Amino acid sequence: MKFTLKLLAAVSVITMGFAGPGAAQDKTKLEVFHAWAGHQRFHKPIAEEFMAQNPDIEIEFRAPGADYGAAHLSVLRASLADDLPDVYYSGYHLLPPAARILSEREVIVPLTDFIAAEGDGWIEENYAPNIIALGAVDGVQYAMPFNASTPIVHYNADLIRQAGGDPENLPTNWDELIELAAKINALGDETYGMSYDAHNFWDDWLFQALIKQAGGRMMSEDETAVAWNNEIGLDAMKLAVRFVEEGGMPLITKEESVTLFCAGKKGIHFTSTASVRRFGECSEGNFEYVTGTYPVTDTENGGVPTGGNAAMILTSDKKKQEAAWRFVKFVSGPKGQEIAVLGSGYMPTNKLAAGPDYLGDHYENFPNWTTSLKQIERAQTWYGYPGTNSVKIGRVQMEIFAELMNGDLTPEAALEAMVAETEALLPRN
Repeated sequence: MKFTLKLLAAVSVITMGFAGPGAAQDKTKLEVFHAWAGHQRFHKPIAEEFMAQNPDIEIEFRAPGADYGAAHLSVLRASLADDLPDVYYSGYHLLPPAARILSEREVIVPLTDFIAAEGDGWIEENYAPNIIALGAVDGVQYAMPFNASTPIVHYNADLIRQAGGDPENLPTNWDELIELAAKINALGDETYGMSYDAHNFWDDWLFQALIKQAGGRMMSEDETAVAWNNEIGLDAMKLAVRFVEEGGMPLITKEESVTLFCAGKKGIHFTSTASVRRFGECSEGNFEYVTGTYPVTDTENGGVPTGGNAAMILTSDKKKQEAAWRFVKFVSGPKGQEIAVLGSGYMPTNKLAAGPDYLGDHYENFPNWTTSLKQIERAQTWYGYPGTNSVKIGRVQMEIFAELMNGDLTPEAALEAMVAETEALLPRN
């Protein structure tokens, strides 16, 4: 699989412009901040395309945050020091606490008036209801959805065949998947069945997936207590143990887990649709790579959390706000989404981007990328805990999950500990 997008070397600040020195003073400069240095591979060409179409605007990137949590904390600190970027890409799970805190500090720009100016039907033409809702908090559209991903299953088809399975008939439920993983694990030769790296992921995304696929929710209606202190939560803990004990999951770091899959030594790997491009490249010439949908126990109410981020406007300068809206509209529009998807594997947040004028031929030629589209109807919000401890909650939960998967805690004890630690970090009313 060959792609024309080139990797951008990590740099602290990237400034891109097309006009000469004499015209620079006429430009409106926007400072843009996002997480993940690796995402520069699509942020840069998107900005270049935007500036080619909007020569009066210059995009300058701040050094990327290490991850969504680090970027979130950086923006909250910057809001106190009057040093905010003009545009910020917030992880969906941190958008609610970010929007509420920044709104209290009067430094975030609601997009209501900008959207209204686009005319009737503009939202409906471009965005599915559950996708545009990813950028809304408390009924206000504070951000436009940019990247979107759901957890999917990545398979080594060669190992499936060696284990007696059929890549054309992938598992449809957890029991089938774990049974297949066990058979792959039994092949030996340092080959492992599967991985589900909720014990050392970047955040609580994979844990939330286990709850949501069973029809559960993360918090009570009044957001004072967790809503998975029940059989749904206990079943999630038991599944995690089965991944290790039955599915042959090695307890290694997430980076080592990816390396193992790319080396052709692991049959089943759970992670974001954003890895499709990377896995397609590392598997080429080594093994046949296929993708499948995430198993859902509750087929009526169950779903998967939507990872990714949304672009918000944080400048108080009216001229910059207008320029920022043009930029935010572009990055979440069909052309911006085409570039973002091809540079990653994310699913498009704009409906038009999947059409024949943009990504239609690509999806037809590379079917592994279409798995994300099959899950759009199941895409649910990636929950963000109220208050200022949302990042810390995710990290504490991962620590408990690690103890569970290492065998240091029973599923019952892990659930009890996770409930107690989570609720202890929630705001006190």
